Formats: sequence, structure tokens, C-alpha cells
Amino acid sequence: MNAKEDLRRRFLLQRDSLDKMERRRLSEMIQERVISLDVFRSCKSIGNYSAIGSEVDTSMIARHSLMQGKSLAYPRLIDSSTMEFRLVRDTSLDLVVGRYSILEPLYSCEYIEPELLIVPAIVWDEEGYRIGYGKGYYDRYLARYDNALSIGLAYDFQVLSSIPRTSNDVKVDMIITEKRIVYTD
Repeated sequence: MNAKEDLRRRFLLQRDSLDKMERRRLSEMIQERVISLDVFRSCKSIGNYSAIGSEVDTSMIARHSLMQGKSLAYPRLIDSSTMEFRLVRDTSLDLVVGRYSILEPLYSCEYIEPELLIVPAIVWDEEGYRIGYGKGYYDRYLARYDNALSIGLAYDFQVLSSIPRTSNDVKVDMIITEKRIVYTD
């Protein structure tokens, strides 16, 4: 097993072992940190993700974005290598189960390039690189649209000093955990 796959497996197990109530508590703390950022308050469009399994929840970020009149978008998989963001006006009406059983916007939702991206991962390093599920959608998206500010969300134990990476990996601008904000530039 390669090093990335080993880290992916170990940290997914560790994340999955978190008590449901603890996961909810930590997710709320992390989302409150995001919402309190000046850059969050000042941006007009947010690219959010639909949390699956034990990922940091993002529903509070979605609610605050819509309440503040921001454009809220979620990723939609276009093909086996491409992801784009689509505008969501109502998360209960505009999101449907898509590929990999992840909620994604209806195809009829308007295409948008958000100025702030919220990014998931299984494990991060302090330089902003991530190990996700291994399909590379976020890396390809971040490489194409590097003008957006990108924020990774994680429980603090998911952030290591370094992880293995390849030339295709793209880092985020900051990582937010329940304990800290890691600026990667």
C-alpha cells in the first residue's frame, strides 16, 4: 500500500471513530470560525461542499451564506475528471444525490465560479496540501480557478506537518480546525 493510501485509510478510520455528538460540536466550532472571518463576510459567492460520512459539516456555512444574501454554490461532477460549481438557492430543493452518493446541484442550476471555496479532505498538511478520496476533482478545479480563495476544513487531528504529494496536488490558502487557523502562504 502506498503512503497516501495508508494515510487515507488511517485518518478515515480515525475520523469515522469520532462520536457523533463530538463531531457535531467540533463541526460547529469550525464553521463558526469560518463565518467570523472578514473574508467570509466580505465575499459575495461561496463554493461549499455537501458533507458525507464523518466530514466536517457545512450546513451552518450554507445557512449563513443564504441569510447574508451570498450566492451559494455546490460542486457538480460533469464527467470522470471535471467538477464545476452550480448556484443553489434552496438546499432542500436544488440538491440531489449524485455520483458517489454525494448531494450535488441539479444540472439546471446556474453555473458559477465562486470567489471563496470550502474544501474537504481526509488529511491535510500545514502547507495546505490534502489527501481526499483519490479522484482529484478538487485539485483539478483549484488548478483551473486559482483566483478563488480556498479554505480547507478539518478536525485538528487531521492536520499533519507534512504528507506525501505529487505534482498534480494543489494547496489551499488556509485550513480551519476547531483549534486553529493555518495560513499556508
